[in-house]
Amino acid sequence: MAVRAGVSLSPLELDFVWEHLGLGEAPYPLEIVSHGHTMGERAELRDQVLTGLVGRRLYDGRDLDPDLEELLILLVRNSFTIDAQLALGGHVRALAASRDDSGVLAVLTGEGLRLDPIRGSGIVHAVVALLPDLKPGPGVPVSLPKSVFSRAVDAFERNGYVEFEAELNAGGVTGRDMRTITTLVESRRHGGGQFAVNTVDQMGRRTRSEVLNWFDTDNGRYMIQSSRSAGQEPWLTFSPSDAERLASRLHSMLGSV
Repeated sequence: MAVRAGVSLSPLELDFVWEHLGLGEAPYPLEIVSHGHTMGERAELRDQVLTGLVGRRLYDGRDLDPDLEELLILLVRNSFTIDAQLALGGHVRALAASRDDSGVLAVLTGEGLRLDPIRGSGIVHAVVALLPDLKPGPGVPVSLPKSVFSRAVDAFERNGYVEFEAELNAGGVTGRDMRTITTLVESRRHGGGQFAVNTVDQMGRRTRSEVLNWFDTDNGRYMIQSSRSAGQEPWLTFSPSDAERLASRLHSMLGSV
């Protein structure tokens, strides 16, 4: 029960623990860096890692700690996952996975991988809790074709706000709907990232949702989600957001994928 409260693995430890379990390719967005240029170098590094894991009571000379093994296996054999890439003063990759009532939150940074056991029903809360608290930005939810927004952003970069507003107006965005989009575009950003939901059916086929983006600005947080109907161009929905609203949206995505 060495990892009941969670465990951290260095990039070197993660490389050889993953290899030991034979788990194959790391699930997106996690990445595993290979260490050692030759078989001999890898063998030497492997011995160092396993010796260190014995000292941490994570390896008994033959098998990994069963709790650690269960958490790592759950990352690749699951029913639901939420993947995340976050800009939080540095690049953070995260994956929350669940099967039945078992769950794991994996957070990968340059320092290594942090694994925490969670309830299977708690994966939404776990990933949203990685974000700092921030109030919603001003404005109301507004939807528009992705092409309209792209043209408006291009106009903003060429000629500034007047042309940006003109393109949005031409695309049908007027009045109070303007405030949400203009605040997001003009405000200084200090954080952001994306989430996506994945499900696995009984045949092992994996389905991934559209991406849910979020941005932290000096004026508050916003989320942007893309949606597409058959035969139609993508639409974007811009919404003021906070932790509660992000969680609500992710729950809806889990229920619809």
